[in-house]
Amino acid sequence: MPASARVLSLILVVLLVWPAVGCRAQMPDQTTGDASPEGPRDTLDQPVSASVDGDTIAWPAARVTARVVDDSLWAEALRIHFNAIVLDGHVDVPMHMVDDAYRLDRRHSRNRSHVDLPRMREGGLDAAVFAVYVAPYYGEGDRAVARAREQIQEVRRQVGAAPGVDLAQSADDVRRITREGREAIVLGLEGGHALAASTDTLQSFARQGIRYVTLTHVNTNRWADSSQDEPEHGGLSPLGRKMVWAMNDLGVVVDLAHVSDSTFFDAIEASRAPVIVSHSSSRALTPTVRNVSDKQMRAVALNGGVVMINFFDAMVNPHLGADVFEEARRRLTASGRGLAYLWSAVYDIRRERSISGATWGDVVDHIDHAVQVAGIDHVGIGSDFDGVFDLPRGLDDVTDLPYVTYGLLRRGYSEAEVYKLLGGNLLRVLKETEAMAQEAP
Repeated sequence: MPASARVLSLILVVLLVWPAVGCRAQMPDQTTGDASPEGPRDTLDQPVSASVDGDTIAWPAARVTARVVDDSLWAEALRIHFNAIVLDGHVDVPMHMVDDAYRLDRRHSRNRSHVDLPRMREGGLDAAVFAVYVAPYYGEGDRAVARAREQIQEVRRQVGAAPGVDLAQSADDVRRITREGREAIVLGLEGGHALAASTDTLQSFARQGIRYVTLTHVNTNRWADSSQDEPEHGGLSPLGRKMVWAMNDLGVVVDLAHVSDSTFFDAIEASRAPVIVSHSSSRALTPTVRNVSDKQMRAVALNGGVVMINFFDAMVNPHLGADVFEEARRRLTASGRGLAYLWSAVYDIRRERSISGATWGDVVDHIDHAVQVAGIDHVGIGSDFDGVFDLPRGLDDVTDLPYVTYGLLRRGYSEAEVYKLLGGNLLRVLKETEAMAQEAP
């Protein structure tokens, strides 16, 4: 590009992006929940200002210039994205902390990981739920509990030692920490078997900061059926209902990612508080059992909860039709392996058939579909970064998150609606769950 063109491009960027270069100190105090005197409010009476932190654009200047010159809508997308409190509902960093000598405060290559603190800042990810994942082979007893505790302790240690990041145990914590210019880490537990079917263990984990529990993983446990295992209870068992009620009492959000359809509806019926689906996408667009149906999305909306869209290629790929998943199931059955090995079979078929991968636009399609079905107040993002091995083109790591915001604006979403989808809806659910716990007898 000639020097004169580069100068003109830089001037264009400054003019378009200048309004985004704000100061956190200029943001209204949100700890009281008071609305800004101007600006739209959402349908659940939550002010737009409750979902913003006033951050400045952290993308490299050359990247900003290239995108804005390509499409001036990028200027608005970057302003909105970095002004929002962007809260990812599911990131699998903790297991890497204990297994791979991973350091949160160091920048890693995309081949090594998808998320770290420097790249969170560059990608505008203000807060993330770090999922404490316990693999099924740890069983449902002391080994599983110890594995979860090991990860919780390591996350707390690394967050405590790293500058510019804090552990958040409430929605207000997330807002306060991000408005002070730091990243917020929330803890979730992925795999209800790690509770060892014990409300005492649940209570202990809640005291250590666990704010949601994914009821199952790929394995059915003593109190809930998984979507990728043989059913034992026909949904939730009586003990499972008690576990859900205990979560409600403790202010721990019920997460329905990975559960069977029967467990899904049983848990919604049992829960007094809003539920989430922390990292699943739309079954109508990519028909895998790991995604949720339109009926399930509508049930979450009626419950007041949030469905958070997963970025895993195989869960958003429009080229993976029902025939692929049916063939994968047939092969697994013939080999004596269960659906826990679903992705291995699916990727074998993809290689054989040379099936194309997904793109970042497919992720936005899944968000858009969920909004059309469940409504704008009931959708969020749960990337599954560092928990999946294949991401769509254009969403290679956390630094690419602004593409989601850009895609939503291209589809006609308003600024206020984007704030909800990027984090506002999940913050609301966290707040409502906390409030219900305080009202518990």
